[in-house]
Amino acid sequence: MKSLQRRKELLSWLEKEGSLSVSEIVTRFGVSKMTVHRDLEILEQRQRIRRIFGGAMALESPADAGAPAGRYGEKGEGEAANCLICFRPATQHLLYSLTLDNGERKMACCPHCGVSAHLLLQQAVKIAITADYLSGRPHSAQHSHFLLGSAAAPCCHPSILTFENLEMAQRFQSGFGGELGRLSDALTFLEEEMTLHREGESCPHCAAARKER
Repeated sequence: MKSLQRRKELLSWLEKEGSLSVSEIVTRFGVSKMTVHRDLEILEQRQRIRRIFGGAMALESPADAGAPAGRYGEKGEGEAANCLICFRPATQHLLYSLTLDNGERKMACCPHCGVSAHLLLQQAVKIAITADYLSGRPHSAQHSHFLLGSAAAPCCHPSILTFENLEMAQRFQSGFGGELGRLSDALTFLEEEMTLHREGESCPHCAAARKER
């Protein structure tokens, strides 16, 4: 496969999956890591992708390439976006961003509200990007490890935290409890939690925000 065609296919995969690791790209194309890194460098220089630790993630537009790492809001420069569920501002280590089929981008203050947004928007969500709770590095929610219901609740309740690395997620779990799963498990977990509480709301932050709407 010619390098141009390979990079086109790589862009297509990233648009569909949100992010890919270098090892995944190596396996799919059957090329060396050096070749993959060269392709990623070229695509980043052309403002088509953002390179992250161990791989790359899709950009919605070339303008996003100049944005600070970890900021995916809808506000102007230097202004934090508010969560579409509870209107609280997001911090980098709890970031959760959703891109819809129509190209619109939505921001959630934490994975709890990000998963809640999945339940609300359902099939309209095209790409979901979350951040590693420990490092703040963005990665695809589909590839993330979700820690559900742990004692660590830095934002909305019940706690949902995301980790890029399974080993680090397991270490965090050993100290704070909770159950590990994938995005599908997080959707089931939060949906069940919401049905157990009056008016389908378990988070006081989200409940207060919805009453103000």
